[in-house]
This record gives sequence, structure tokens and C-alpha cells, in this order.
Amino acid sequence: MATIPVRFARELIARLPLQATARQALIARAGIPPGLLDVDGPRVAPPAYRRLNRLAVAAGDDEYLGYLARPVPPGTMAQMLRLLAYLPDLDAAATEAGRVIGLFDGARPWAVEHDRADGRGRIRLLASRGVQADSLLFAHIQLLGLIHVLGWLAGETVPVQRVILPAAFAEHAAESRFLFGRAVEHHPGDSAAIVFGPGALARPVIARPDTAGSFARRLIDRTTTPTAPTTIEAALRHLLAATRPFAGLRETEAAARLGLTRSTLARRLAQHDTTFQAIRDELRRDLACALLRRTELSLADIAERLDYSEPSAFQRAFKQWTGQPPASWRQRHR
Repeated sequence: MATIPVRFARELIARLPLQATARQALIARAGIPPGLLDVDGPRVAPPAYRRLNRLAVAAGDDEYLGYLARPVPPGTMAQMLRLLAYLPDLDAAATEAGRVIGLFDGARPWAVEHDRADGRGRIRLLASRGVQADSLLFAHIQLLGLIHVLGWLAGETVPVQRVILPAAFAEHAAESRFLFGRAVEHHPGDSAAIVFGPGALARPVIARPDTAGSFARRLIDRTTTPTAPTTIEAALRHLLAATRPFAGLRETEAAARLGLTRSTLARRLAQHDTTFQAIRDELRRDLACALLRRTELSLADIAERLDYSEPSAFQRAFKQWTGQPPASWRQRHR
């Protein structure tokens, strides 16, 4: 199971109009240990993060969690999606969605742009307030939400060619890459944006309005789950996560299952600024953190699940990942 940085969970509730005791009660209801959100380093399991998200929306009576100038009442997103299902194409839908959300902020949340030379479409975020510009969580919510909503409207995944985030978020590139299913570019002084393939935004809308409610309820699940494999990096992550022992394939074996040679796999991963070992270590780290926090498994059992020949090898690797021995990490973050 992948895990989510605790800073994202902390951002979820940062703007809620709650007293400290009510805030702590909400965190406990989500199944997150007391004090976990007060320190950097820990990670949160997706089910707990999703529960926290739903509880935060209910507590603040705001689907946008305080990021906009005015609260967005629960149910607004579903109603907007029903409206979008009557529009002719994705371009019109993205534009209209921005108009509706802008009613709650006094400004458009994004601009829909087109490159006349090659036909590519681009949706660029327009941060109207500092709390939006400074939040990686907000950029993720906006861009991933747009990708999944447009895919629902079109009835199929809309190909994304580029994902661009400000350079200030580069230190969290691994999380962004995991959620978007592809390498993410970080540009100094640039707005967050997604770029679609030629003609992608001209696709007709085929979604049925009566499915808007069920899709809206699943949207938080979709935005915290890796995007379906669209790159060799994402395909490798899915392959390793499905292997038993977990991530147990060696590079040559993984390449063969993907229909590639080892050198070709390495070359294509290098195009995304990563390696086979880096991806394997990220997956193992996330599962190790989840097992240490949520189970009573011994270090030997966890090492075996992660395909380490000896517990000592797992302990050395875990200390390299987190700076702490696994036993100490477990004691601190349970």
C-alpha cells in the first residue's frame, strides 16, 4: 500500500474553523494516531487520508477546504458535473467548470489555452491567493481532479503529455510522479499546468448526467490513487507492486515482463530522471512504513515481505530511507 506524506494530511485541516480539541477529535476519527500530524517525516495510509478528507469537508461545510474566498457547499461538485455532462466537448467543459468554481473565489481558477501550431491543449492554474500558490496539495487537487473529470466526461483516459509544477515543489517530486503516473517537470517562476495531446480537448462529452453523483463520491479516491500507467515508469511501479514477494523482481526480470531488455528499460527510466532501484526502494519504503505503523509483524516478517534475505539488510535499508532504525521509527510513529 502506498502512503501519503503527513504534510498533505496537515494541509487538509489547516484552514478548518475548529478549536484544537475538535481538530484532534477529527484526526482521531480518521484513524490517525495522536500527534502524528505535528511532526514531519511520517506518512499516512490512503484510507485514513480519505477519511480525513471527507471529515474535513463535512466539518468545514466546504468541498474546497478553505482554499477559496467563499466555502463551496457539499454537493456543489456533483451538481457542476451534471451541468458539464450536457456540454459538447472537453474544451467547453473545462472552461465552464472554471467559471463555476470562480464564482466562489472571485477569479478564474485556471485558463484553458491552445497551441495553434501543434493543436495541444493546456490548462494553467491561476492562483488568486497566497494559500493557493504555496500549496502543493492544492495544485495536486486541482490538476488531478481535472484529469479525472475530463476522463469521466470523455469516457476514456485523456492523454496527458506534460505535468508542470513550480520549482518550489521539486523536493516532493516522488509523490507527484507517483500520483500523476509520469515524470513531473518543475519550472522556476511557472504556474502549475497540464498539457494534453493534440486534439484531446476537442473530444466530445459522452458522460451521462445521472452518473455524476457516484463519480463525485469516488473523486477523492481517484486523486489519491496512482494514475493508470501511461509511461514506462508507471507501468514498472504497477508491476512491482503486484509482485510477491513485494517488489521482488530483479531488473532483468522486470524488463522482460515489460517486453524490454534491461538496457532499454534503464534508458527509458533515465528519460524520467529515475532508475529501477530508486522506484523499487520507494515502493518498499512506503510498504515498510505502513506495516510498521499498522501491524504487529516482526522485523523479520516485514523483511521477508519486502524480499530481503536477512532482517539486518532490511534494517540497514530502512535507516538509509528514513534516518532511523525501523524499531525506533515504529515506536515513535505508531
